[in-house]
Amino acid sequence: MSASEDTPYHAKAPIKEGLQAGAIGAGVGLLVSAAQNTVGSHSYGATGVFARTGGTIGLFAAMAGVFAATDSAVANVRETKDAWNSAAAGCATGLVAGGYHRSGSHMILGCLGMGAIMGAFDLSGSSLKGKYAEMTEEQKLEWRQNQLKTK
Repeated sequence: MSASEDTPYHAKAPIKEGLQAGAIGAGVGLLVSAAQNTVGSHSYGATGVFARTGGTIGLFAAMAGVFAATDSAVANVRETKDAWNSAAAGCATGLVAGGYHRSGSHMILGCLGMGAIMGAFDLSGSSLKGKYAEMTEEQKLEWRQNQLKTK
């Protein structure tokens, strides 16, 4: 048995998680919008952060909120925390990003791309170094075998 199978799953509140992540996403969006505002030439001045490039704030907030809420909701339904939750949340986030461009093809490609990237990132241990860097050979073999099992 692996360590992840020994610990019981604890349900999360998707709305709370989504609102918290959305607030953080809005803060990041504000910084990006401010950077966009300083680069462009316009007559809005400092209010251009909201008037001219303010959509960036909403997009970042929506993407972060949808990702966190979907990740929590899928984890609650499946009663487990694994890469499939992140893949589903990445797909939902890609749909939001594609919807911002008002294009069905962007939505589909965003779903597939973000879902694959987030699933692979979570599967690698949620780090750029990956899970394998710290595992012994026995742990690697056990982990591979557990990935093929279904509940």
